[in-house]
Amino acid sequence: MLPSFSDIHLKANDRDRSIVYPGPRPLPPEALAEAGPLLAACEAAPLDDFTVDMDGTTWRGRRDRQVVDGLWYRLRRMPAQAPTLDTLPSPLQPAHSDMLLSPALLGGGLIYVCGAAGSGKTTTASATVVSRLHRFGGVAYTIEDPPEMPLNGWHGSGYCTQTCVAGESATDWAESFRCALRSQPAATHQILFVGEIRNADSALAMLRAASNGFLVIATGFGTDIVSAVDALTRLTSGAVSGLANMLRLVLHQRLIGGRVISSSLASASGSSPVAARIRGGHLAHLASDIEYQDILASKGTSALAI
Repeated sequence: MLPSFSDIHLKANDRDRSIVYPGPRPLPPEALAEAGPLLAACEAAPLDDFTVDMDGTTWRGRRDRQVVDGLWYRLRRMPAQAPTLDTLPSPLQPAHSDMLLSPALLGGGLIYVCGAAGSGKTTTASATVVSRLHRFGGVAYTIEDPPEMPLNGWHGSGYCTQTCVAGESATDWAESFRCALRSQPAATHQILFVGEIRNADSALAMLRAASNGFLVIATGFGTDIVSAVDALTRLTSGAVSGLANMLRLVLHQRLIGGRVISSSLASASGSSPVAARIRGGHLAHLASDIEYQDILASKGTSALAI
């Protein structure tokens, strides 16, 4: 019965008070016994962000210690199969999908998918990894905390190795980046998917990977494109020129009425006008670039192709 719910919030030591979604509504009495092993798996998870597999269903979990009535486990059911850009629950504009799949990105660079919590950032980023592996082959390596989509394995002629960060400190993230950079084979298309950029060390390692030929696909928070780019420049302080050189596409998403509304900012190279604005710190001027590129996207034109 549990796999019929999209989300389950389990109350530690009192699962009778648990909540399920769509809802909210109380956990049905007939599901209480089934919830027992799931709660035990959550309690055994070593990290506060985790995934658990139960009877063929994968749940992404968060141990919530801040609630006034005690410990809760927040669980979201993960899909059985990773999406592609053609099978997203809410499709992107064709021009945005074209940019995410552009062969111009085979030489490396950074794709940054941003938005508010619950806006579908990870779904779009994961779909991009899968779709590019299907189209171009090569290898992908993920660094996630925790893994959210079933990406590990073959996707057409491309292969993805999915990993989780061993801990929650900056040192753990830095070690995960070192492992990724040392694990990738030479002379093949290489993708590095970073579940979320959380600190300066991760941001700088991401830029180093992008400058070494990796196509880095990362997610992050931002109320709009300009604020997301500003956050990246702050994280990469001292290496803003590197960010300007390697940033190829920022895709911002909003979820309205179950439909994804996206906006984009593309930079074809480190010598583009967009790169020059970032390098010079003129981020407010990016608004005109975004407006122009959104007009192009509405007409089906990829800004990476001009």
